Amino acid sequence: MSPVGNALGIDVGGLDVPGFVAACRALFPPLAILCVLLLLRIRRAGFLLACVLLANAWVWWVTVHPLQRIYGLGVSRDRTINLAWCQVVAAGHSPIRTHQVGQLHFEPFWGLLVATLSGFSPDRVLRLYPFLPLVVVGAFVLSLYWGLGARSEDGSSWSPWERVLVAGFATLLSSAPMDFTGIYRVPWAMTFLLKPNHALGLVLFPLVLRAFAGIRSWRGRIGVGLLVQLLGWAFVLHMAYVCVGLVLFAAASLLERRREALRDLLDVAVVIGVNALVVSPYLVMLALGYAFLTPSAFQTIAVTSPHLLETTLRLGPLFLLGLWGVRVAWRRGDRIGRIWSAQVVGAFAIWFLYLGLSHLQLARERDEIYYWLRFLVAASAGLGAWDLAGRCGTRVAALRPAAARAAAVALVVLPFLLPTWWDPARMDAYFGESVTPVPEAIRRATDFLRHGTDPRSVLAGDREFARWAGALGARRVLHAIGHGPKDEPTRVQVEDVVVSEDDPTIARAAAARYGIGYLAMTQALLRRYPGLSLERIEARPHMKRVFFAGDPKGEFLALYRVEGAALR
Repeated sequence: MSPVGNALGIDVGGLDVPGFVAACRALFPPLAILCVLLLLRIRRAGFLLACVLLANAWVWWVTVHPLQRIYGLGVSRDRTINLAWCQVVAAGHSPIRTHQVGQLHFEPFWGLLVATLSGFSPDRVLRLYPFLPLVVVGAFVLSLYWGLGARSEDGSSWSPWERVLVAGFATLLSSAPMDFTGIYRVPWAMTFLLKPNHALGLVLFPLVLRAFAGIRSWRGRIGVGLLVQLLGWAFVLHMAYVCVGLVLFAAASLLERRREALRDLLDVAVVIGVNALVVSPYLVMLALGYAFLTPSAFQTIAVTSPHLLETTLRLGPLFLLGLWGVRVAWRRGDRIGRIWSAQVVGAFAIWFLYLGLSHLQLARERDEIYYWLRFLVAASAGLGAWDLAGRCGTRVAALRPAAARAAAVALVVLPFLLPTWWDPARMDAYFGESVTPVPEAIRRATDFLRHGTDPRSVLAGDREFARWAGALGARRVLHAIGHGPKDEPTRVQVEDVVVSEDDPTIARAAAARYGIGYLAMTQALLRRYPGLSLERIEARPHMKRVFFAGDPKGEFLALYRVEGAALR
């Protein structure tokens, strides 16, 4: 992205951002009404599906068009880190390692996918990345539409109109105007815009449900188990949520004494067993690389959060409509409906379980299960809305045609649709700073790293710059802000030696432990070492300055090459 250009290279330096957002918000309702009128004439579910896709694209464009940097880059730790993961894979490194050299990855699939789409080019990753939220949310819409279309054994399936409403409600009604004032904030933005790497799990989720609903043999059970483990490589928490839902599905079949209960139990046992067998090395890798079971005061539910109300009464009518949709899906008796209902109930069970985890100070990743629940409840509300519209159709002749029912639902929910009220400047904490370009010194320094250094080199030094080095420079770093590696104390000691040691032999030996080839110095880092100065660093025979920006007596950014460093 140029200093004044957006994702498409359009000059937006002089754009009136509040005016642009307000105009888009005012323009959407009449366009939506026009689409409803066309729907009544065209009468095809595919047309409504296209409208849902375009509405999601509208939200993406309103948010991304004014930005002069990748959304959230340098503002959000998560956004910067997930870009860095992709960049180092595109630069040729292992997808099971993060941008912190040697650290095992807990979401390896995303980095490999993005690197592959870019043709393993860090430059193309930067051009591609702003569009990935749009691709992922569109894929989620299509995945829901297709995934819930599984045919039951009698050949019946859910109506295309119903599935379109499910996809539309899941994406356009899962967020509410006052979400930005809460602890968890707007689900659409916090998932698709901020963490498309996690949203990839949402895309795979309906595919897993359809495949499970269609199991007819042992080969099918094994295939679904492999599909579930693919979901685990994309985002392990989503895999866990789905497995909980499948267990509840089997338990409910047994409790209801269904004639297919033993088959359901066998399907669930084999699918989860195959998944556990295949994904177990990955789970061991997670246990070795991350201290997930270490209690922490940060892993507790905030006292300001009414936990049980967050996903229930705070959602207002959407929650009640979602409950109705769950009931509708279960009472149909077809397999996909029962699977879907069990997934929603399973998600609520996990949410309630967090009360106990909070007492143990182990309530990690609460936001992930919250957003998962919001999408599932909203999608279920789409089922409920379709059912209620059908009941009205038995009394009102004008609502009997499917297109008329869908149009009526669309008009009723229009004021609540995300594009109608979305104001990123006021509702998105990451939007404001993303409107401004990346600081010139950062851009120039990372351009140098990306184009002028060996991809095998590792950067040590200032941690604030390290996140930029991974995300824009496509280089691995010794350590950065975020999930720290288990050997963090050793890394700190190594860095202390590289920064403070004047003896070339000692400094190079320390650098060789992690393949450190470059050192990033800033005024903030310099202050940590009494007696150290730029002059002293530059007097060392093994340090060569290759980049400098700023004021040597004030704030600056300097990059030094460790001469004779052993890279890996």
